[in-house]
Formats: sequence, structure tokens, C-alpha cells
Amino acid sequence: MKITTSDVRRWIVLKIDWWLYRVVETAHTYMGRWWATDKYKVKDIVTWKTNVFTYNAGAILEQAEVSTNNAVFLYSAWDTYSFMENDTWEMHDLDKDMVDDIAGYLRENMDCYLTIYEGNVIWVVMPITVTYKVLSTVPGVKWDRATAGKKPAIIETWLEVMIPLHKNEGDTVTVNTETWEAN
Repeated sequence: MKITTSDVRRWIVLKIDWWLYRVVETAHTYMGRWWATDKYKVKDIVTWKTNVFTYNAGAILEQAEVSTNNAVFLYSAWDTYSFMENDTWEMHDLDKDMVDDIAGYLRENMDCYLTIYEGNVIWVVMPITVTYKVLSTVPGVKWDRATAGKKPAIIETWLEVMIPLHKNEGDTVTVNTETWEAN
């Protein structure tokens, strides 16, 4: 699908020279009377390397036809992570490399989204916030407050995160999946 540079937004997938790139940041620069450029910071879908592309304003680009489907993370076995689409019940087994950055935050029966291009899953998108139970942490001090600092804790996926000082074992923490900070 052909689009102009003014239609490019964050998270869309561009097809440039037969490669797929996810747009991470966009910037529009006006440099004088008739000259404007659009700069895009993108990530390669395959290698996850970051690139920067600059185009004259109004240039024609190709947007990849991707779909984002609701799915459920079922389980992991060795280096394979299994997901099932909610609408079609289609199963997708992904290698650890594809979910390596979010693998520690996945738990069984967690709702998520699969981005699919030409029948292949190209990445997994987690909800913006996820709530976990704290399994173990060091005890807090009586007068600690939420803004006082952070301490290490093990959450129910056996991942160590930094939580507020006033949280204890058995409490729940909310993790922002964009910044990976716990509140």
C-alpha cells in the first residue's frame, strides 16, 4: 500500500528495499522556503537493528500490510513459545529469539497481540500494563513511601524487578511494558 511521508506514524511497518522496518520515531524538519524533510528512526524486523531514513516531504513510501490479532500466550517449552489466536484458534510456535526481550514477563494464559505479515508472526506486543504478584523481596522499613526508592523483588514469572520500598511479599505490582518500570 502506497503512502506519503505525512501519513507515516509510529508503530507502522514500512517495506523499504524488500526489508520490513517498524517505525519507532518520526521527525519533520522544515529547512527554508520550499524544502522540508521527514526523518524516521526504524527497527529492522529481522535483526532488530536501528536505522535512520530521511526522505523529502511528500515522498511516496510503501506500507507493509500487517494485521494485529488478539492472542493468548499458552506455554513455553525449551526454546519455543506457544501462542494461540483468540479468533481463529490458530497456533503459533515462536523461537526464543523472537520473544527474547519480553520472555521474562510472559506468564501462562496472558492476553497479548501478534503482528502478522504474510502469514508469519513478526513480533509479539504485550498489553501496556501487566499486574504481577511479588513472590519474594527484602522487608521494607515502617515509614517507607512510594516515592522513597526501589528495592529488588522476584515476581511470579521468576524475574527480578525493582519495586517501590513499601511493597512486600504477596502484594501486587503493575509493570509498564513500554518502560519496564514497576509501580
